[in-house]
Amino acid sequence: MFKLVKKRTQNLKREWIPWWFEDVSFLRIDHFVEVIQSIRRLGMRSEIIGSCIAHWTTKWLSRITFRLDSVIPIQITHQLQRVTTECLIKILPTEEHSVSVTFLLHLLQASLMLKINPELLYVLERRIAVLLERCQVPDILVKNCEDNDTLYDVDIVTRVLEAYVSCILSNPAAKRYAVGRLVDGYLIIVARDENLTVTSFQSLVEALPQNVRYCDDNLYRAIDIYLKAHPNLAEEERTSVCKVLEYHRLSQEARQHVMRNDRLPSKMTTQFILLEQVNMTRSMTSTGSNYRRTKTQAIIRVSKSLEKGRKNSQEIKMMRKEVDTMKVQLNELHVCKLKLQKQLLRCIH
Repeated sequence: MFKLVKKRTQNLKREWIPWWFEDVSFLRIDHFVEVIQSIRRLGMRSEIIGSCIAHWTTKWLSRITFRLDSVIPIQITHQLQRVTTECLIKILPTEEHSVSVTFLLHLLQASLMLKINPELLYVLERRIAVLLERCQVPDILVKNCEDNDTLYDVDIVTRVLEAYVSCILSNPAAKRYAVGRLVDGYLIIVARDENLTVTSFQSLVEALPQNVRYCDDNLYRAIDIYLKAHPNLAEEERTSVCKVLEYHRLSQEARQHVMRNDRLPSKMTTQFILLEQVNMTRSMTSTGSNYRRTKTQAIIRVSKSLEKGRKNSQEIKMMRKEVDTMKVQLNELHVCKLKLQKQLLRCIH
């Protein structure tokens, strides 16, 4: 169970390690807790204490891995592993920069596997949530422990985001936007995983509310990457994945891409085309009404509109043609539906 967790912890960034780290790393958990409490009372810096705990945890996981892989009977029970993990969480320094987010996520992953005390689990999730605003995407890329699962543990990040929403979301907009950018960058990476289910991806997308993003361009990019990596999704699944996208939260460039994107549900593409036409009509109407202000302003506004109109006229015609075609198809479907209803009524009577 800890085989892959051990490998992940070995890949954590290593700084200078004091000589005594190695000595205490072979202590039993109860003795190690006593050492940590003693050096804390002596005024040892929280960063050093955090590094010591991370080093001890790595060594502990490696010893468990050795016993699991050998023919020697396992002597550390599941209960002891759970108690050890709970002790590690209890002795963690409370200062924000004392331990890395990557280490805390690996500890959370082990805690979920061992089904530790729910209260301690909540404390750990909240601890990670507080640090998200200062994280980079590589900090939260925790690999999965199952070979047949997704490459990265998406569910563990979703849990942390839910904790962030429940207790930290009152922070200023700038900090919330930082978390939004972090999650969008994470989504762009994990969206390429062919084993990532619609449910897991959608849960991650919907874990944060709209007010953590200034705009949804990067979110749209992640969704498009996911649809490209999963070409066999049903229309209902694609609609479910895309339901968070809204016209007014995308840039003009992103809107244009949506209207030409055949990976998106046809209903959404049609909706964006119609909204774009409405938006352009309003813009032209607003330009015409400005004539009453000054003649010069009116000439400038109309000339700009004409120039823009010439560039987009061909594209607008194509959009209108597509909309007309879709309307015809919808009418045909409606007629077909009525016929089927009549046939059904005849069968019943």
